[in-house]
Amino acid sequence: MTSSSQINIEALKSMYGEESIRELVDLSMDEAGKLVDSLGRNIPLKDTDEVTRDAHQLKGMASTMTLSQIFEFSRELERHAKDGQWVETDNMLAEIKRCLVELQDYLRDTPI
Repeated sequence: MTSSSQINIEALKSMYGEESIRELVDLSMDEAGKLVDSLGRNIPLKDTDEVTRDAHQLKGMASTMTLSQIFEFSRELERHAKDGQWVETDNMLAEIKRCLVELQDYLRDTPI
């Protein structure tokens, strides 16, 4: 899937208005980075409460910002953490990180 299909810029403009979309995207990417960092710290500790909380927040942000792949991987990460499937949480976090890198590259090169 290409990065342009990960995020629906036109839907975001329609929901939030063109003038504020860049700020919302930037704030969301910053928040996603913080949540991913926290997940990276807490998954090795097998901290179910922190991991499920962060995954849930990331899932909500991804839904709000039309980040479909990140939403799906966050949902799976949250489920795996609740089930104690820590290898799978590592895999989902790796996928989220990959998506974020691709998305950041796309957003850097795409005027909004």
